[in-house]
Amino acid sequence: MIKLYQNNWHGIEFSSFGQNDIKKIAGLDFYNRFYNEFFLKFKYFDDLNKDWLNYKNKMAKIIQKEFGDKKNILSIGCGIGVVEKYILENNQNINLTAIEPSKNVCKWIKDFKNIDIKYGYFPEIINQKQNFDIAYANGIDYVFDERQYHFFLKSVVDYGIKELIIISASYYEPNFILYTKEIIRDMLIKFNLFNKNIQFWGYKRSLIDQFSAMNKAGFKKMYLKYKSNNTIVIKAIAK
Repeated sequence: MIKLYQNNWHGIEFSSFGQNDIKKIAGLDFYNRFYNEFFLKFKYFDDLNKDWLNYKNKMAKIIQKEFGDKKNILSIGCGIGVVEKYILENNQNINLTAIEPSKNVCKWIKDFKNIDIKYGYFPEIINQKQNFDIAYANGIDYVFDERQYHFFLKSVVDYGIKELIIISASYYEPNFILYTKEIIRDMLIKFNLFNKNIQFWGYKRSLIDQFSAMNKAGFKKMYLKYKSNNTIVIKAIAK
């Protein structure tokens, strides 16, 4: 696992709405401020970068292949809802519960049928125990350190969800050169000698990191469903 840094997202410079923090990871307040800027710049899905939309729809296709005849689906960390939009438009007979920490971020999909949007964190935001046939977490693993990721994965197992799909857009393949660069960068950051105009964004994980974390949390079987240069899709089974 290595650290990830960033200074913009969707063409929005982080410095335009606050001061970047190279040592403290972006939290809920950061994302709330980011999305304020986001919705000033973009009015609907059609305004977004087409390559990014195509990538998200590709992930949605991979996710929905795992549904089979499952009806009750849980999305953990849905963001603005690009994947959820595709899934709802192409699956008429499912019930989708979508969880997102940042309030009002899902407003573009709030009027879709068969979706229940909850703003908060899993599992606390779900007031009554629900039987989900499968869950997916799309591009959220990067925000967790090792301890937090363990508790998140274990919370899914403890809730009783038997199948989980993890879509990680912060995948990397370990190598000596990369690790050397990471060591040098971390030392420069420690002594305030690195570019301060970047934000500590989160963590990248290798496939071994992912499988190890899932196994430790209680998942019994893990299957790699998709792999590219920076994205992997894993299906984990707890039963």
